[in-house]
Amino acid sequence: PVEVRCIEYMPFDGNRWDDKTLVSYAEMVDRIRARFPDFARATDRDRPHDTSKAWRVPGFAGQVGFITSMTQHFCGSCNRLRLTADGSIKVCLFGKAEVSLRDAMRAGATDAQLAEVVGAAVR
Repeated sequence: PVEVRCIEYMPFDGNRWDDKTLVSYAEMVDRIRARFPDFARATDRDRPHDTSKAWRVPGFAGQVGFITSMTQHFCGSCNRLRLTADGSIKVCLFGKAEVSLRDAMRAGATDAQLAEVVGAAVR
C-alpha cells in the first residue's frame, strides 16, 4: 500500500510565504471528502509522536497522511530529527538552526564525537 503525505505550506526563507497560499488540513480533508464521502480518520494507525494524521478511504489500499504544521501544531510531541540533503541536522522544521554532521564526519570525527554533535543539536 502507498501512503501519500500532504504538508501544509509553511513559511521558509525565500518561498514567498503568504497566508493566502495556505491550504489547511481541514480544506484538504473537505476536498477529498467531496470525491470520497467515506474518507475517515484512521486513528488506529496513529503512533506516539507521529507528525502526520492518517486518513483512509474504506476499501482502498494505503492511506493519506496530513502534516498539520500550521493549523494544528505538534511541536510539543515531536521527537524528530531531520537530516538535510547537505548533511545538516535540523531539530525543527520551523527553526533556522542547523548543525553540520557532514563537516564533522569529513573532519574525521569518531562515533563518540558524532554522538556529541547530535546531542548538542537537541539541547
